[in-house]
Amino acid sequence: MEYTITKTQRNGIILSSCFLILSILIRGLLFLINTPTKIELAEQLIWNTIYLIPFGYLMLAFYKYLKHYQRKVLQGSILLIFAAELILKSTLFSSLFESPLKKVVLLGTSTIWLIATVVLLVGLFRNTAKTDQGMLAIRNYAICSLLIYLFATTHSFYLASTNPLQTRLLVGLTSAIPFSFTIVFAMKLKLKA
Repeated sequence: MEYTITKTQRNGIILSSCFLILSILIRGLLFLINTPTKIELAEQLIWNTIYLIPFGYLMLAFYKYLKHYQRKVLQGSILLIFAAELILKSTLFSSLFESPLKKVVLLGTSTIWLIATVVLLVGLFRNTAKTDQGMLAIRNYAICSLLIYLFATTHSFYLASTNPLQTRLLVGLTSAIPFSFTIVFAMKLKLKA
């Protein structure tokens, strides 16, 4: 039986995706206009909270979709990706972030995110016999997220930048790209009759 969603669920996914894309672009534009010399923690906390709510809704939509097709490993990958995002966004404001464990937390969480994304991709590529448009959209989302992560951590433009604030802006703006595939995901799913 094919997975179906209600029109309200479809609209929720589309609105969450559009909201994330717009908030990332608006944040980048404000960052570019103001050109701060440092990052304000209170402002960062507000933006991270605004980001995590619709992001969590999108991950829940992916989770429900994969649960319908009984893909337990892929469900676990989605949960780990969300947990890693939650940890990375929330540890910016804890005293732990200023401790010597800073690099361990960041590297550990980034490694968990990377492994979960690779497992998700491998699972989605192995599922080619039963591929439908929803799986393709999730696969494209994961590929795009992984490419942005790898580009942001390996490319000399990001790593050898003379202005870390401009680098942060560029990484932030490119992070809006994967959410276009969540809109495709919502549009490809069949509506309940």
